[in-house]
Amino acid sequence: MKQVYKPIPFKISKSHNHALLVQVDEAPYFYRHLHYHPEIQITAVRSGEGVFYAGNSMSAFAEEEVFLIGSNVPHLFKNSAVYYGADSPGASSISLFFDESSFGPHFFEIKELESVKELLKLSKRVVRVRGKLAEEIYERMIASTEVQNERLIINFLEILSLLSQANLEFLNGEQYLPTLNAKEGSRLNEVLNYTFRHYNREIKIEQIAGVAYLSRSQFSHFFKVHTGKTYIRFLNELRIENACILLTNSNATIEQICYEVGFQNVSNFVRQFKTLKGMPPSHYRQSWITKS
Repeated sequence: MKQVYKPIPFKISKSHNHALLVQVDEAPYFYRHLHYHPEIQITAVRSGEGVFYAGNSMSAFAEEEVFLIGSNVPHLFKNSAVYYGADSPGASSISLFFDESSFGPHFFEIKELESVKELLKLSKRVVRVRGKLAEEIYERMIASTEVQNERLIINFLEILSLLSQANLEFLNGEQYLPTLNAKEGSRLNEVLNYTFRHYNREIKIEQIAGVAYLSRSQFSHFFKVHTGKTYIRFLNELRIENACILLTNSNATIEQICYEVGFQNVSNFVRQFKTLKGMPPSHYRQSWITKS
């Protein structure tokens, strides 16, 4: 029987006596299916790497990064292929789940929390923490597993305060709003899972349209409506993000990486890479080495 993956409307198991859930995930790889939940989520990646898909965005993720994910935004931390084998190095994260009424219906309305309220409004765009405060926010996320009661709430408010001051990279466009119903979500999840598994091979539009049980024209319209981009652009972005991982974590040549992530010739790979990253892959690798 064909297995159907749906974007699962997760129910976060939060006690009625607790306003905030701290969740520690440790496994060979992160949860592999598109899902969403009404709670806002802050996640710190302790170990693991791969591609983070959220709303209509996609980018490589690595350890010691922190993300803020808005309410009901479909998302997925998809680990690199090595994490699905017997020798997986393991993936680990700490997440905080809460909603705007966790501390009472008007808590985030008070004047002293105006900047935090604005931050929560922006969370649907999904953000990655950058800049000089990133390390401190990450350390406070780690500390969330070591404190309880009022110390946990104080630490949480410190995280929100730091986030509201931090340099944030917005991953979704301003106009993005989740529009998936259950049927559409199931169909999109099939497409995403197939693409994540086979991105390094040739994928024709007719082929991926068949995965969604749609004609070519129907599929093109469906995918553009729910992701804001064409499937070819999405596929190129996925390949480039995986190329970024290889550029920073391997000694493979540019040519080797080109073919490993699914491009058919080096010139097209370099052109697509420059379009998405603003620099050729060789400069990207060098900038990462310099930064390290």
